[in-house]
Amino acid sequence: MRAVVLTFVRLGPTFVYAAGMLFAASIILLAAFPGNPSSWALYLTLLPVLRRPAFVLLDLPGVEVWHVIAALASVAACGVYFAAQPKRFIRARFCHAHVALLALIFANTGAHSPQAVGLGPTLPGAYHWSLPIPATLLGTALVALVALACLSIHAEIIRRIRIRHS
Repeated sequence: MRAVVLTFVRLGPTFVYAAGMLFAASIILLAAFPGNPSSWALYLTLLPVLRRPAFVLLDLPGVEVWHVIAALASVAACGVYFAAQPKRFIRARFCHAHVALLALIFANTGAHSPQAVGLGPTLPGAYHWSLPIPATLLGTALVALVALACLSIHAEIIRRIRIRHS
């Protein structure tokens, strides 16, 4: 049972990248089927969770939605491979998990509600820094899961250091 729980925790960052990939796919679905309630439901469910990181990627010159989907699918596939072999790739797992955690924190800075657009005038490039508390249950679950994944990687690194110096 412990191995199953640890594998689920190790897959936490993969769930973040998969959610980002689904968010990018929901943009394509909305463009293709703007009247479909399922497309809107998927888009509005994932919007408050990964809004800023996805739009930052899409704002890069030359990057299209298909590129973001392919990149996030590749990173998610790597995460599945990392979780399947927990004793190997400790540095890659460390980077994989911490980038996902930073993306979630960035996504939730200033997110006080799950609305699509902030109200009131803001300066371009200005962020409302506050506690990065997710506005949705999905966001909260992802933050908790990825934080546990980061914690487990730190514990593994500390364990390896202790074994080397014993």
